[in-house]
Amino acid sequence: MKKIMNLTAIFSLLFFTACSTISKKAGNPEETFTKEQAKNWEVTIDQNLKKNAQMPEWYGEENAAYYMRKTGKMSQKDFDFLSALSKKPADSISDAEMEQFTDLVRKYNKDLPREFYLNDENIKNPSGLVKRMVSESYLRMSNPSNHIFREVADTKEWDQIVAWSKQSDMSEKDVTKLRKLLNKFIKRSEFFDSKAWYNREISGRMNNVVHIDAKESKSKREKNNINAKALYIAYPEYFSKMDRWDD
Repeated sequence: MKKIMNLTAIFSLLFFTACSTISKKAGNPEETFTKEQAKNWEVTIDQNLKKNAQMPEWYGEENAAYYMRKTGKMSQKDFDFLSALSKKPADSISDAEMEQFTDLVRKYNKDLPREFYLNDENIKNPSGLVKRMVSESYLRMSNPSNHIFREVADTKEWDQIVAWSKQSDMSEKDVTKLRKLLNKFIKRSEFFDSKAWYNREISGRMNNVVHIDAKESKSKREKNNINAKALYIAYPEYFSKMDRWDD
C-alpha cells in the first residue's frame, strides 16, 4: 500500500535526512586508522561501529566496544591485544599491529548486523498487548493496531487476536502462538506504514525506520529490521529491549 506521510512526518524526515551523515559501507577495505586511534581503541571502535551500524539496536544502544565484548564477539584474545595497544606509546605501535587492529575493526563491523525476531520471553505482557491491539483497532485515526487489522492480518489471524483479548489470561501455548503470529507479521512487506506509525510517535527511532524504508532496493535483513523495530515502537511497554530478541 502506498505510504502517505502527514506534514509533520515529512518535516521530521527531512530534518533527520539533512542532519544525517552517509555512512561508509561496513568493513570498508579502504578505511584506515592512525596509531593514536589504535591506542585509544575503545573510543575508536565505539565510534566506528556506530557510524557503520544501520540501527542502534545492533550494538544494544550502548557503548559498541563494550557490547562486542559483552556478547562474545570480541574474544579474550582480541581484548588482550587491544589492551596491550592502549599501554604502548602510539609511535611504538608497529605496522603489523596496525594491520591486526584494522582487521579486527573490519571483522567487528561484519559481525555487527542482526535480524530481529521475537521469542516467547520477549513478550512481557501478552494479554495486555492483544487487548491494546483490539481496542486501538476501533479508533478512527490511523495507528499501528488498526493498520495491522486492516492491512496485515487476515480474518482468521485477527479473529484469533480478538479471541485472546477476551481471555482473562493467556497460557504458555497461547503466548507461543502469539509470538509465531507476530513473527509472521514482521515478514510481510505491508507491515510498516509510516503514516500510522508517525501517528504513534515522532522520534529519532521512528526516523531511523523511515530512513531505512526509504531505500529503493532493500535487503531481506533491512525489510526484517524495519518491521521488527516498527513492532517494538508500536508497543514498547509489552516487549523486552530489541537487543534481547533472537537473530
